[in-house]
Amino acid sequence: MRQLNMYSAIKRYNAIMGAIGYEHNEIGTGFSDKTENWNLRDMVAECDYILGTYYEDGHCNADMRTSFDEEERKMWKSEVGKLQRFIAAYESFARDMKCTQCHCSQYDNSDNGVAEENDNAITKSR
Repeated sequence: MRQLNMYSAIKRYNAIMGAIGYEHNEIGTGFSDKTENWNLRDMVAECDYILGTYYEDGHCNADMRTSFDEEERKMWKSEVGKLQRFIAAYESFARDMKCTQCHCSQYDNSDNGVAEENDNAITKSR
């Protein structure tokens, strides 16, 4: 099994987010929006959530799939492929990690979509 290189994972993740127009999800950039504590599982979960939007009726990402414009259909296929490959490359490394926040993804920590860390933070503050 190959070794995890977090720098490479973040670089690849940021490149995908920038390419698909989700710069606010990048890590450690000027566009980042509350991603400073994210780990690999958060990145995998966010990619999974975004991937779902490419199949969600009425979402602009899904609209590219059936567009009359061939370039948009190619873009849909390219973006879906990037997200799928990122998930496939890193989900085994992220398996034993916990998300730091909810991503509405199958990779979130609990069935109700609330990360366990958030529950712990509430308990500690009491």
